[in-house]
Amino acid sequence: MKDVAGSKKNEGRIDKTFGDENKDVVVFSTNDSMGASNDNLSYAGIKLYLNNFDRDTNYVTLVDTGNFSGGSEIAEKSKGKSSIEIMNAMGYDLVVPGTSEFDYGIDTFLENMEALDATVICCNMLDIKNNSLAFLPYVIYEYGDTKIAYVGVTNPEVMYNDRNHDKFFDENGEQLYYFFEDETGETLYAQVQNAVDVAKEEGADKVVLLAHLGIEGVEPMWSSTTIIANTSGIDGVVDGHSMEILESGLSINKNGAFVPLVQAGSRLSNLGVMNITKDGYNFPAILSEKSIGKKDPDMQNLIDEVIKKYS
Repeated sequence: MKDVAGSKKNEGRIDKTFGDENKDVVVFSTNDSMGASNDNLSYAGIKLYLNNFDRDTNYVTLVDTGNFSGGSEIAEKSKGKSSIEIMNAMGYDLVVPGTSEFDYGIDTFLENMEALDATVICCNMLDIKNNSLAFLPYVIYEYGDTKIAYVGVTNPEVMYNDRNHDKFFDENGEQLYYFFEDETGETLYAQVQNAVDVAKEEGADKVVLLAHLGIEGVEPMWSSTTIIANTSGIDGVVDGHSMEILESGLSINKNGAFVPLVQAGSRLSNLGVMNITKDGYNFPAILSEKSIGKKDPDMQNLIDEVIKKYS
């Protein structure tokens, strides 16, 4: 396979095969939960809703686009471990690191990502010493006859966050990790485009970008809409970082094609949805508390136990 910059050969993908029935693909998403567990929809509410879908026969995938392990008292006390335990019980398939995941230092960050049952993807976190990506840049899932690649990307702003900046350098001032950051954004666009192209070469029919990028209040050259405008081949974006509610967002790529976006707010205020129909159309949406309402008792009991454990 063609190499993605910074990755090792044959480390670019994990195939996951779903049921054989001819159904739409539904990507449910959370973002910027900020260590919350009982807020708004709550994880127990989302879990109850997802119980309506047989994951073995329905094309349902659950993803998170970052900022899940910092921002609440219990998350801070546990250094993110409370969030990891709850997310593992939820059954997430894919996760993209957000800025808050680095709040407790690189070693704890790597331990927490290793502890996730979900596959962590990020095409732009380069381990400089080893000249390799810290995580898979993308994965390919097979839904019947359709192959969808998920490419992960984290906003390089993480390098410039006052809480995190020093964590990316050793005692001699040498930079340890590189997020393909530059003042123009060109290196990040090229890295994302490369991951998209390689995934297509590997047989992906569609590419969904799982992005911890954001739009409002972020560095313009690294926003999700700017990434879309400077790339092609991305069929949909599940976004995070700026904590916006994008129910039916659209942006235009470098070839003039429309790309749908979804972002579900923050602190579990909504559940994001990217519906990819069997006819090839992509429809973003969000589900609110009015859509869900109730809670899964087993999941709630687990959340209560985790909170008690780290209180």
